[in-house]
Amino acid sequence: MSQMRKDIISGEWVIFASNRRKKPYAFKHNSKIRENPDTVCPFCMGHEGCTTPERFRLEKDGNWEIRVFKNMYPAVDDLCFEVNMDNFYDSMEGIGFHEVLVDTPVHNEELHEFSWDHIERVIKVLKSRFTLFEEMDEIKYVQIFKNNGPMAGASISHSHWQVIGVPIVPCEQERALLSFENYRNKNGTCLMCDMAEHEIKFGERLVFENAGFAAFIPYAAKFSFEIWVVPKKHISSIAGMGEEEIKYLAEAIKTIISAVKDIKEDLCYNICFQDIPKGHKDEDFHWYMRILPRIGAPAGFEYGTGSYINPILPETAAQTVREIIKNKHNENKQH
Repeated sequence: MSQMRKDIISGEWVIFASNRRKKPYAFKHNSKIRENPDTVCPFCMGHEGCTTPERFRLEKDGNWEIRVFKNMYPAVDDLCFEVNMDNFYDSMEGIGFHEVLVDTPVHNEELHEFSWDHIERVIKVLKSRFTLFEEMDEIKYVQIFKNNGPMAGASISHSHWQVIGVPIVPCEQERALLSFENYRNKNGTCLMCDMAEHEIKFGERLVFENAGFAAFIPYAAKFSFEIWVVPKKHISSIAGMGEEEIKYLAEAIKTIISAVKDIKEDLCYNICFQDIPKGHKDEDFHWYMRILPRIGAPAGFEYGTGSYINPILPETAAQTVREIIKNKHNENKQH
């Protein structure tokens, strides 16, 4: 049950989903984050009946390795809606789709521990769910994201992703589209294509590169160790990725997340896919992925102004990540 209300000053849409107050929380907090031992994990093998009915399953050796089902506490829903509209403001029913993708049957296995092949299969399933939602008439934007750890918003520790399709284009994507459009009108080229080329050439903020992707700390990173993973080929959404791009993306994810997890003990992070909103041409946008380690948190200045204070320069953060990746590579060679 949800309703969407538009902030009359900022233009941002806020989703009100009262049913999410019932979500279970699987973590305990003290000096060290740990899972509540009394919690029964609904995402583990053998507990399939604890989730909503399964919508998709990928099997291996007779058991499932990836499951997809409707979120039991959806932010938006295809069935029920909040009421109490106010004609002075813009609002709409919170219609949409909200799915969970469990990417491993192993409870304590994390994304950076997956094999490249398994990460490829996860990306392919995410791509198929994105394509399914995007084809629905009522959906204007599809957001794929992963919350890893309680500081990143995860309420269940078992590794999983979420896919949400909403009936509006969020402000973040509207602003990005405008930036891409203005840049193309001025320069005749794609903003992200040129940015990736510059970061590869400059090198100071680059943390990883393979034949398909460049990963770098953005010049004006809002968060410490924020990393953007950008395809070298102009692709506007995950739907445009072929087999080759998916293989290169799997390598990038495994390498970068392995390094991110070594920055700080118990580090939580978010992964957010940035895809083109529906109804736009491929040239209007360039897909990229944001990795957001949760070091510190926005406070009064950030909430009051919308501007961020980042204590680590992108060049310094990039050097740290490059050194971690280099050390891991050397360790793997020795083994």
